Amino acid sequence: MSRNRGAALRGFLIGCLAATATTAALIAGPVPASGAVPPPGSAAVAAPVLGAAAAGAADTTRPSEPGMLGATNIYLNTALGLVWTPSTDDTGVTGYEVYTWTYTSPESVTFARGPLQIVSSTPERVTGYTYDLVPGRHYLAYVVAVDAAGNRSVPSLLARGIAMAEPPSPGPTPGPVIPPTPTDLRAGGGLGADYATLTWTGGTDSTSGLVWQVFRRSSTEWNYAGYSSLPRTMVRIGTEPSYTFQVVTRNAAGYLSLPSNAATYSPAPQSPTPTPTPTPTPPTCSVTYEVTTWASGFAANVTVKNIGTTDIDGWRLAFDFPSAAQHLTQGWSAAWAQSGTGVTAASLSWNKTIKPGKSQLIGLIGTHTSANPSPAAFTVNGRPCTTG
Repeated sequence: MSRNRGAALRGFLIGCLAATATTAALIAGPVPASGAVPPPGSAAVAAPVLGAAAAGAADTTRPSEPGMLGATNIYLNTALGLVWTPSTDDTGVTGYEVYTWTYTSPESVTFARGPLQIVSSTPERVTGYTYDLVPGRHYLAYVVAVDAAGNRSVPSLLARGIAMAEPPSPGPTPGPVIPPTPTDLRAGGGLGADYATLTWTGGTDSTSGLVWQVFRRSSTEWNYAGYSSLPRTMVRIGTEPSYTFQVVTRNAAGYLSLPSNAATYSPAPQSPTPTPTPTPTPPTCSVTYEVTTWASGFAANVTVKNIGTTDIDGWRLAFDFPSAAQHLTQGWSAAWAQSGTGVTAASLSWNKTIKPGKSQLIGLIGTHTSANPSPAAFTVNGRPCTTG
């Protein structure tokens, strides 16, 4: 065999091996992200972890928000292709979830999770697609990143795409009129803490019956929030620190525009409801202190009256002498005691009950060194009494 013929044969064999490897890769198809729903008969393969797992405390850090770049054509019947910038995470992003919404009557409030196949992934962009959609129908979609600990990112912004119909059927001439994209979306406070006000520039097209569909993003999901036939509306919000909104135009033919710019509204923190001041309980007792004073001593008659509506069953009178030079020496009709300037008189067995409107008269004798001022306040069983 000549040298030229040997080289040609080696080239032919290498080409056959390369063609075989390419055919195997095409049959295997793209690698789905972790958590993706694979097509029937295929096995899900986890996406590579994009970071180093951290040891120690449980990971509670959410991945960063995926940056939605928009829809892309995937030539597979019922498929909708999407392109986004990848999320980052301290322990590594393990996969993505995809959610879609399409106009129905009545409108669905929630987006539906669908299967997701990853076609390619680089540090700059991820390309994937969902499928089992209605061919030719307009859809809104967003993606969520998930890390190894199960933490989920804030949802991406919305993208609008058209589910692939393959083989494509001949389109009408002229083609469908896609409604104009809303612009200059702004969000502010509404009538009350539970609402946000949205305004935008709507634009016009050659069809009539433009309607704007409004979508609200919380920290975990997008929801359909209502529609308006005018380029302004109010949307109910919840208790989260902020909400993001996007608006899509729908025309009478049912076609959807690209989403508007995103507008975020952060409601002012609500002040806590003040605790109401309790209504004071009216006094149920009245005390009269009548004193007779001489050079170094004094005597006092003390009347304890029940001004409440129920019996006082067992009572303990308490008051303070205004002067440290005032001292109790003896008393009657009660068990008297003094500690510092504080004086107490407790009921005895025979006079412990005071009926409503009735009184008990007790008394004491004491000494002083100069002035002998009367006590200013009295309590019975710890509750203040009126004086008189």
